[in-house]
Amino acid sequence: MRKRPRLKEHKVSCYNEDCISSLPDDIIVSILSRLSLKEAGLTSCLSRRWRYLWTNITGLDFDADDKLNKIAAEPKLKSSERSKYINWVNRVIRNYRGLTLEVFRICFDLEKGSKSAIDNWVKFAIAKRVQRLELDLLENGETLRQPLRNYTFPYKLLSQSKGSSLKHLCPNILGKHSCTPIGLKTLKALSLKCVNVSDEALQYFLSNCPVLQCLSIHGSGDLTNVKVTGMSLTLKYLEIIFCLGVKTIEIHDTNLVSFSYLGANINLIINNVPMLDEVSIGEGYSGLENDVFSQLSGCLYQLQILTLDIYRPEENIKMLAFPELPNLKQLILKVGAWDDDCLLEFTSLVRACPNLYRFVLQLIWMSPSKRRRKIRRAAKCPHQYLKLVEIVGYYGRTSDDELAMYFIENAVALQKIVIDPRHQILERTPIRNDQIKQEEATARNTAKKQLEARRPPGVELVIL
Repeated sequence: MRKRPRLKEHKVSCYNEDCISSLPDDIIVSILSRLSLKEAGLTSCLSRRWRYLWTNITGLDFDADDKLNKIAAEPKLKSSERSKYINWVNRVIRNYRGLTLEVFRICFDLEKGSKSAIDNWVKFAIAKRVQRLELDLLENGETLRQPLRNYTFPYKLLSQSKGSSLKHLCPNILGKHSCTPIGLKTLKALSLKCVNVSDEALQYFLSNCPVLQCLSIHGSGDLTNVKVTGMSLTLKYLEIIFCLGVKTIEIHDTNLVSFSYLGANINLIINNVPMLDEVSIGEGYSGLENDVFSQLSGCLYQLQILTLDIYRPEENIKMLAFPELPNLKQLILKVGAWDDDCLLEFTSLVRACPNLYRFVLQLIWMSPSKRRRKIRRAAKCPHQYLKLVEIVGYYGRTSDDELAMYFIENAVALQKIVIDPRHQILERTPIRNDQIKQEEATARNTAKKQLEARRPPGVELVIL
């Protein structure tokens, strides 16, 4: 029997170093900066050369979502996991060799008992001339806690003074002729969640951060009167969320572009803000009871994007006469819906936006139940420019169906309908998880039966 010819063996060339290791250090650091902090840290074991490269990355994002999930499943682990998290951040900071930071982010369930550690982290970030600083200290990583337990932002520690801890930490970080730490001069974005910020601290940020563009404060118990004024401010985006001690927000003579507020009834004053074209607001029990449109009268006609949080719509919206919003292109409604409350009342608000391009209704069902009733119809009104309609939290109720049909029949330029049946109240440890998934599947199938056959030619129907 003839033997099959043997293939010649070819030697495979081996390189002492891989292609990445042959790159210059600054390029490798740039690559590592695109990895998660934990992934970047693991590269230290590759070789002697790689041992400290990760300590020069441009962003330190201490995300611990996996640990927060673990705590949610076993709450008794919170104390030990907090200690591990603090030790992890301290260890990274001790080894860090970079001169500047683009991002410094803390994301864990921490409160005022961890003040000493968090103070040091803030001072470290400022000393490294951070551009984006975020302290996300939400309880269990998802909810606000009682303000008395919040960490308080140490803005006074950042001021120049004899024996300043910041000066001791980094002697060159303070200007010779200025009371402002040089590190604050690079801060572009500041986000604080479950962090107490006083009125004085807010003014300190506005006065001492000359390039600050984005400011977000969630759950502060110390804010009472917010004042943002002056054309010299570079602030473009302001967000005040569930700071329940706030009584007044005054915004005037600024170049603010976007403003968000969610909380109790307040005295809201907006005047001479020519660049403001995006507002998101939810105020009071219903979201409409404080005559929000009168409060926004100073900017109403220039708005292009408006988001309204409305807790219980049917009880309040019928009483309102909406002003015309001639320049509005996007309207987003976040609605706390009950039972099978009719949603057609919102069409009167849509009719007040003659140039609307996109309409989004996000339904947060408080009591997801269906009831049998006749289909209602809203008054017909052709929407000449409305091209995109999104209904999030679609459950297949009569109220969902009749609203979708309103737009199918009246949006003459409609190009796309997006139906998202997913549950909108997300929790780290979902209650009735299997039941929720089953309800979502049922809602998805119902949406197909209700809408596919009635979809107009040329209109795309997307069911997520």
